[in-house]
Amino acid sequence: MDITNAVLATAAGEIPLGAHNIVEFTGVTFSVVALGILNALRPSIFLMIVFLLSMIALTDERKVLRVGFAFTIGAFMGYSFIAVALMNLHSKVPFLRYFVVAFGVTVGIYKILSALGYVKLPLSSPLREKSNMILEKATSPPAAFVIGAVMAFLSLSCVLPSYLLVSSLLSGQFAPTTTAALLIAFVGISVLPFALVTLGFHYGAKYARLGSAIDRLSSMSGRGDLVMGVVLVLVSVLYFIFFL
Repeated sequence: MDITNAVLATAAGEIPLGAHNIVEFTGVTFSVVALGILNALRPSIFLMIVFLLSMIALTDERKVLRVGFAFTIGAFMGYSFIAVALMNLHSKVPFLRYFVVAFGVTVGIYKILSALGYVKLPLSSPLREKSNMILEKATSPPAAFVIGAVMAFLSLSCVLPSYLLVSSLLSGQFAPTTTAALLIAFVGISVLPFALVTLGFHYGAKYARLGSAIDRLSSMSGRGDLVMGVVLVLVSVLYFIFFL
C-alpha cells in the first residue's frame, strides 16, 4: 500500500518527503553560508582586528598570535551567544518570523538603494564611536577574549539582519546536531577573517601588502552592501514562500 501511494504521489507531481527535506536543507545551508561569507567580508567588522593587531605589533610582536586568536575566540563565543538567544526567542515567539521577513526585506532594500546612491540616512554607529577606545584595552589574551565578545555585541547593528534570518531559519527546522553544525559554520565563517588577519600579522614579513589588501577591502564596502542587500531580500522572500 505504501509503495502504491508513493507511486501515485510521484505520478501526481508531488515531491517525496525525503526529497523535500533535502531541498529544504540545501536551501538553508546555502543561505547560512552566503550570509556568513558576507558578514566576514564587511570592512566595519574586519578592520576591528586590524586596528587591534597593528597596536599590539607596535608594542610586542610576540603577543600578536595569542591576542589575535583570543580575540577571535571571544568574538566567536559572543556571536554564538547572540545566535542562540535569538533562536530561543524565535521558539517562544512564533510570529516573530514574520517580523524577521519584513525586517530583512526592509534592510535589504535600504542597503541596495544606499549602495546605488539613491538614499543615505545619517545613522550613528556605536561600533565606529567606541570600538577603538575599547580595543586599546586588549593588551593581553584574557582581555582580548573578553573584548572580542564585547565587540560582537557592539557590532550587532551591522550584523543583526543576517543573524535574525539565520536564527529564524535554524529554529526548530532540523535535528539539534544539524542545527548546531550549521550555527557553528555560520559563526565560524563570520569570524574567519579575524584568524586569517592574525596569521598574516604573525607570519607575514611585509605589512605593506596587508595594508594594501585592507585598502582594497575598504573600497569594496559599497559593493558589499549591495550584495548583502540582494541576499537579504532574496533569502527573506524565499523564507516567506517556503517556510511560513
